Amino acid sequence: MNVLLSSIAKNDIRLLMRVFNAEKEYKGTDFLEELKKCVNGISKKERKKIQETLVETMLDFPVNIHYLFEDEENILITAVFKT
Repeated sequence: MNVLLSSIAKNDIRLLMRVFNAEKEYKGTDFLEELKKCVNGISKKERKKIQETLVETMLDFPVNIHYLFEDEENILITAVFKT
């Protein structure tokens, strides 16, 4: 499964990495690794046929990932928000 990032999601991730690094050294890198694991878990979920935005909450960070299944091969991450 291909994971696509919207330009908004890319900017969100960059901003959150800076925010978490400001809290604690290397926490931004930890966030990025956890984000990858979470997105990998999303890719294994049952695909929805209806194009609706879904939300996945990360376990170790106060972050929500907004995404949708574009088709059988692609997931689009639309935004990544700190809660």
